[in-house]
Amino acid sequence: MKKFLIFLIFLSFLSAKIVDRVVASVNGEPITSYEITNTVNSLKVSPKEALNILINQKIIDEEIKKRGIEVDEFDIENALEKIAHQNKMSVFEFKALLKQRGELNKFMNNLREDLLKQKLFSQIVNSKLKVTPKELKNYYINHKNEFKTFKKIDVTEYISKNPEDLKKIAKNHLFFLDNVTVKTSTFNSNDLPINLVFLFNSTKEGSFTPILNDNDKYIMFYINKKEGNDILPFEKVKNIIANKLIEQKRNSILKEYFNTLKNQAVIEFFK
Repeated sequence: MKKFLIFLIFLSFLSAKIVDRVVASVNGEPITSYEITNTVNSLKVSPKEALNILINQKIIDEEIKKRGIEVDEFDIENALEKIAHQNKMSVFEFKALLKQRGELNKFMNNLREDLLKQKLFSQIVNSKLKVTPKELKNYYINHKNEFKTFKKIDVTEYISKNPEDLKKIAKNHLFFLDNVTVKTSTFNSNDLPINLVFLFNSTKEGSFTPILNDNDKYIMFYINKKEGNDILPFEKVKNIIANKLIEQKRNSILKEYFNTLKNQAVIEFFK
């Protein structure tokens, strides 16, 4: 009966004329048809998915209030500074761009919500999140295919202060520009930083890597030839394994925690 009732509610959202009304509640907190329509339009999801997202959000919001979690102006400015830096802007320039697009208020509200969630998730996860040396070693032994690589690689490196120059070369690797430094090198996999090993592994022979930003210059590699096969040593990849296991455990802990809260919540649906 409940499934049929939910189905009728979803059908009503397909109508062009939607009257704002309460269609569900989570522990007494209402979810309106307007909220669902807005979520459908902004996230490009189905009404069913939108309703589920909003139910989860109400549960998260309630837990944030229960724990007394807050975000202050320092938290927001610090996060803004990091985002602006990633976009190679000052905070002032970044805010001005958002304001020009009419997106500043929405962005700031979303940022505040994200920071509240991050604090909540950290509280839930941190005390339980541990990865032992044995787990790291076992993962390495059981997933050695993930760490297969070349023994030797021949690459051509292109360096420029202007990424547009490298984009032109990527379209035609025979293209020559005076302000682009070009050099060909041969490396053993053990001599390369781990990030370049994985980058080269994922790039086919006869192809360019994505353009990389290195402080005041941009770098791109063309893969000429890969030779031999090797397995990356444990010491070189243990931090990557640790990050992977931490992410897996984090997701598992959060999923179990919020599933429990959801099962305990009083969720009602209305005609």
